[in-house]
Amino acid sequence: MGKGRAGGQPSVGTGSLLGSRSSNSTGAMTSGGDSHVADPEGNFIFALEIDGIEVAQFQECSGLKSSTTIFELEEGGMNHRVHKLPGQSRWENVVLRYGVTNDVSLMSWRGEILSDEFGKGSRRNGSIVVKNNQMETVRRYSFVDAWPVSWEGPSFSSAGAELAIEAIELAHHGIFVS
Repeated sequence: MGKGRAGGQPSVGTGSLLGSRSSNSTGAMTSGGDSHVADPEGNFIFALEIDGIEVAQFQECSGLKSSTTIFELEEGGMNHRVHKLPGQSRWENVVLRYGVTNDVSLMSWRGEILSDEFGKGSRRNGSIVVKNNQMETVRRYSFVDAWPVSWEGPSFSSAGAELAIEAIELAHHGIFVS
């Protein structure tokens, strides 16, 4: 049973949240079929893969977000509510911050856009891979048809002891979680 979780919490998945519940030999409630609730993992070990090749481990990732426009429809004669209908959906750009290394593959990819060589081969598929302490894959956020929108170089200070950090922003056509 997961630490810090109440016994008998239903699982989210293909079954119903209101599925059958019974008690096990210890008296704790369990939900239909799946009695194990995994503990959440830390968010401190993650890597970027492009076309199946790990190109960077990075410090920060943001933009794993989708949203849908809401259209409100006011129906005549129905004054007690407004219908809310889904409109177009969009994905935020993914922004990755990583320590400078001698690998320049992300800069070369950005260079294709800057030199007007943007073509079908410029869009790439990739994943943001979350790993546990044993470096096993816990979750994969896979994106499709990505291309680098912007790149930001590091700020340098001879008085500092921080890592030199670069950032790259990727536009894409969707994220799939596995």
